Amino acid sequence: MKKRIIVALFFIVGITSIPLILSIFKLYTEAEKVQRSIFVNEVLTAGDAIVNQIDATILNDTVAMAEAVGKLTAADTTGVVSTMHTRKFLLDTVTQQPIGVIKAVIFVKENNSRLMECDTEYFSESYRQLFPVNNDPWSPKNTKSTTLLINNTRDANLIQLDSQTVALLNAEFLHEVIENALAAENITARFDFSLYNAFTTDFVVEPEFTQPEKMLKSEYVFRLKYNEKVSSPHYIILFFPAERGIFLQRMSTIVGLILIFLVICFTISFTALFSLYRQKKLSEVTNEFVNNMTHEFKTPISTISLACEALTDPVMRNDADILESYVSIIRDENDRLKNMVNNILQIAQLKKGQVKMNIELLDMHELIHKVSDSIALQIKSTNGTLSLALNADTYKIFGDRSHLANVIVNLVENGIKYSQGAPEILINTQSDEKYFLFSVTDKGIGIPKKAIANIFDNFYRVPKGNVHNVKGYGLGLGYVKKIVSLHKGKILVQSEEGKGSTFVIYLPIKK
Repeated sequence: MKKRIIVALFFIVGITSIPLILSIFKLYTEAEKVQRSIFVNEVLTAGDAIVNQIDATILNDTVAMAEAVGKLTAADTTGVVSTMHTRKFLLDTVTQQPIGVIKAVIFVKENNSRLMECDTEYFSESYRQLFPVNNDPWSPKNTKSTTLLINNTRDANLIQLDSQTVALLNAEFLHEVIENALAAENITARFDFSLYNAFTTDFVVEPEFTQPEKMLKSEYVFRLKYNEKVSSPHYIILFFPAERGIFLQRMSTIVGLILIFLVICFTISFTALFSLYRQKKLSEVTNEFVNNMTHEFKTPISTISLACEALTDPVMRNDADILESYVSIIRDENDRLKNMVNNILQIAQLKKGQVKMNIELLDMHELIHKVSDSIALQIKSTNGTLSLALNADTYKIFGDRSHLANVIVNLVENGIKYSQGAPEILINTQSDEKYFLFSVTDKGIGIPKKAIANIFDNFYRVPKGNVHNVKGYGLGLGYVKKIVSLHKGKILVQSEEGKGSTFVIYLPIKK
């Protein structure tokens, strides 16, 4: 499959997934709106309960005022054991606007009788016009209205909650009231709150951890009911720092299903596209393998064909020396073809796990010497050198003699093939407590870094364009890694282009 087809499929999947993602996103936003609406209604219900609870608490705590007795004399205050201060707002009977404050001092005597001294103070005329009862002067959505022109300090002090009410509406009490009201609506999320005087723009109870500017922008604002103790607009403000997290928690089921659905969709798409990509790569590698194998088979077949044609000449058949030479050529090329076929069959068997391992105790130094002797002629024909540095203290392991010999031959032959000029190859051995190590080092052309990860794949050859000046069909290193793995070992490669490569094989020592 061509590259442009894969790219087109990626593009098509990407385009078709956009409407799906948009639909899922729309579903999520609609679900979030529903949850927000439910949450807001729950908070509003809780807010009403909070205001009613505070109003009831204030009214129950209000000291009833007896009839004023005017200024008390010293004799009147004889036997007084305690005094109480209280006040109530005066409302205009027609407009229901506050016009002043009655301040009272209550004297409690030993016999529990009470006397009260009252004093009435009236708001200035300009302040009365600034004090609407039925309309809120402040809203979190209109922050400019929080700054009112209160120039009369006396008037501003009069509308403040008295100390007794402030002490009553302390932070601990309000937190308990708010927490209980929210819990009744199944809201257990973390919250912050404040009690705010909209006329003086002061916090009667400040927020615990929220910045005042952020608190004043909260949409959850509840005005306290007007009564004898509260006649200026005071607000309970609630703030939820993780409000969106509350919605997500409540939508955890639907969010989980959406995520699972998306993961499944993307997994299926990615798997399908990745499979197509792998098929494309496999097709390319297989085609390259077929081309390389055809090229490798063509030479011995052509040689055998020419030798057979020569043997049809009577003159050739009558010369014993010439006859023997052509027969030898045919035999050698036939052996070469047989080895190629055996290698391919061997790789197929390795892939299926059908290779039989004849495990025996091996002297690896002896095996390396024998392989070196068998390949010496090939080294000599290239004017190269094969050096041995057998330094391992422990060199007897359990393994398959034939397969490990093939591993060494493959690595040495690769060093010969990929060397420019006379090859210089070194086989080195070492050992430690767990492994017998042997390495094959050459000073050849090296392997590009981006190709190292693929060199052990079957049929893979380092791309060199459409050039086949190096014989082979990409099976040698795949075979080497498989045999090493069957011996419970591992293989590492170090290579630098233009300087050569080193293959290090670790084989476990079984005592």
